[in-house]
Amino acid sequence: MEFTVGQMTEDDIPSIRAMGKEFGIFDEEQVKKFISEKQNIAFAAKLGGVCIGLIYGYTLTRMDMKKPQFFIYSVDIFPEYQDKGYGSRFVRHVVDWAKDNGHSETFVLTDKDNSRACRVYEKAGMTHSEKDCERMYVIEYDNSL
Repeated sequence: MEFTVGQMTEDDIPSIRAMGKEFGIFDEEQVKKFISEKQNIAFAAKLGGVCIGLIYGYTLTRMDMKKPQFFIYSVDIFPEYQDKGYGSRFVRHVVDWAKDNGHSETFVLTDKDNSRACRVYEKAGMTHSEKDCERMYVIEYDNSL
């Protein structure tokens, strides 16, 4: 079967809804809003025309860099397609897309103990850095839909 990756459009919303059942709830109107904003990018991986995964992220423009960065926020592959090489091929496609579309780099955050994710990113050609002194601080607001 043919493995393909494409940027998502409103035509892919039924696939996103199916992903939402597995990986979290996606509100259809919020998905439409997300994919309509040019800095937000979502990709679907398909095998034989069937959606098997979703990656979404953001183009980040910085004041100190001429080219934007691409931040992969989420990588999801249906469980029955994991550990078969699709995840790393999918991430590699997104990395190549970001480079081809003028980004200076692509990055993703993950827990260093998430060995499955680490393997996927490394197989896709990404490298990592660990700095024990760095922390991410967050203030959460009401994010209910």
